[in-house]
Amino acid sequence: MNEIPGILGEIVAKRLGTIEQAKQLHSLKEVRSVAENSEAPLSLQESLRTRNGISLIAEMKRSSPSAGSLDPDLDPAQRATLYCDAGAAAISVLTEHDYFSGSIEDLTAATRIARPTSVPVLRKDFIVDEYQIHEARSAGADCILLIIAILDPSQYADLFAISTSMGMDVLVEVFDEPELDIAMEIEPPIIGVNNRNLKTLKTSLSVFEQLAKKIPSPSIKVAESGMKNSTDVRRMGRAGLKPFS
Repeated sequence: MNEIPGILGEIVAKRLGTIEQAKQLHSLKEVRSVAENSEAPLSLQESLRTRNGISLIAEMKRSSPSAGSLDPDLDPAQRATLYCDAGAAAISVLTEHDYFSGSIEDLTAATRIARPTSVPVLRKDFIVDEYQIHEARSAGADCILLIIAILDPSQYADLFAISTSMGMDVLVEVFDEPELDIAMEIEPPIIGVNNRNLKTLKTSLSVFEQLAKKIPSPSIKVAESGMKNSTDVRRMGRAGLKPFS
């Protein structure tokens, strides 16, 4: 893995340490065994493609480096119920603890509510190790996020292959054209464009507007971050959006 600058590099470095701690509690063999014996994952692709209009991937996030404390008293089960009742196409759960105050337990709680309603749940984290993929599946996640900015091309390809071999969809996140070029080498069905630069934390909706033109069909385009109201959502829609998160 190449050196990652800024706050993003700090988060990944911290995450590598917490992954090793998790392995001390439950080995890769253990979490893989649980994952292999879990129910088949739900399809994020199908959920996004079969809905009319713009689809919403509703997110759970207690805090973030850019915004600070957002929802410290979040109850993941209650929130999942709210999102499912409101018609969300999928639920995204932040599971990184040190910077976003999330946990794998939040993911488990959300999936217990969402699965009976056939709403897929995505593990949103800084995934750099296959352990996290098996951990996600063992906790009930249907799909994961892979962030091109923190992965070498070979690492990205390996993690993508592991996920899809387990039947899990992957939301592949990019921020600029070089990252999109790397992402498209394996033609992922779902591409997310993050309007926030994870290295500077600055946000601009024009990021999606520019990159959406370069994402070939039939990839599903997902706009991530920066949308504050219905006007922003309509703006993303005009740029070629189907789902957003």
